[in-house]
This record gives sequence, structure tokens and C-alpha cells, in this order.
Amino acid sequence: MRFFLFGLTALFAALFVTAPVAAADKNRAGPDLPFERYFAAVKNRVNILKFNDFSGKIEAARIKKLLRSGNILGDRVLLNNNAAVYFPDGYIVSYSIRLEKWLAKTGLRAEQVSTSQEVEPNPDYVLTSKIEEQLGHVCAEVQASNPHEKVRLRKSKSGVLSLIKRTAGRFDHIVGAPSETVLITSALEPQFLSPDQQVHKAAQRCI
Repeated sequence: MRFFLFGLTALFAALFVTAPVAAADKNRAGPDLPFERYFAAVKNRVNILKFNDFSGKIEAARIKKLLRSGNILGDRVLLNNNAAVYFPDGYIVSYSIRLEKWLAKTGLRAEQVSTSQEVEPNPDYVLTSKIEEQLGHVCAEVQASNPHEKVRLRKSKSGVLSLIKRTAGRFDHIVGAPSETVLITSALEPQFLSPDQQVHKAAQRCI
């Protein structure tokens, strides 16, 4: 474990060796990442990540997995609360999280689940009741290609834009009861919400 954390530290240092130069351009702190204070309370920690934070502020203990953006490994990471943060220039520009009622039990991947005994309730699903409080009112809707998917944009009082997709729960057929999965991507700029031009166009109604 110590070797793994050392490796992450070394990787961040290599990726962001120019950070002292860039820091002058990113001197302003942004709003909290969505639900950060909830997870801080659950995990009993004080470090609150914000938009525009330098990636070095992400504690190694919070990193679950390095993710790949195209050919680049390490400018996106999965945190231990299963939220992903993206920092293409070394500063956090977007946040994504999947909230679903059921999770595969520890040690199983979602595609390995075949019975209801292999899933368990997701304690963080309570956050779906806090979406308006955390992410603000709906400011635009996006026409989804999938008729079973609802896509909306919200804007918080702090200026955070959130793209919210609602779909049927992926374990519904196994559990035998309907549920909803909520996919959330948040950013300060539309370009970091999605590559979809429809999303960018809809976001103009929120700005």
C-alpha cells in the first residue's frame, strides 16, 4: 500500500511539474465539489475539494483508481466515494458520480452480479433527495437519444452547472423492483459537462 501511494505521488509530480507557473492563473478558489461536505462527514475528514483546486490537494488515501482520458492516464481519478474528478491542466474542472439504489457487493463487478444476494443497498443513494438543495433548480432540458432517459441541467447558487441523467436501475431485473440511477456531471463551464453540442447549446440558457 505504501508503495502504491508513493507511486501516485510520483505520478502527480511528473504530470504537473509546471504547476508553480500555472498556479498564478488559478489563484481563485471555486465552489465546493457537489456532496463533498456529506462525504467529509461520513468519512470523518476535513479536506474539502473545490473546483479549481490543484490536483495535489487530493489526498493519496482518497484515490481509488487512476482513470484514462483518451491516451492520457492520470488526469482523471476515481475517488474512494466512487466519484471521479477531472483535471486536464492540473486543476479540477469537473466532477462525476453515479447514484444508484443497489451496488454489487464488495469483490464483485457489476457485470458479475446474477442474483439479488449479490447486491446491497447503496447508503449514498440518500443524496438523490438532496439534488435540488445541492445542485440548484432545473434551468434547461436536453433531448436524449434514449427515450427512457431524462436529461436536465441545473445551476446552483454558487454557479456550478450540473448535467443530470436519470435512467432505470441496472440491477432492477435482478432485484425484481424498479429503481432509478442518477448520473451527475458537474462543472463551472459547459465544455467540461459533455462533448455533446446539444448540452452546450442547452447550457447557454443557464448562464
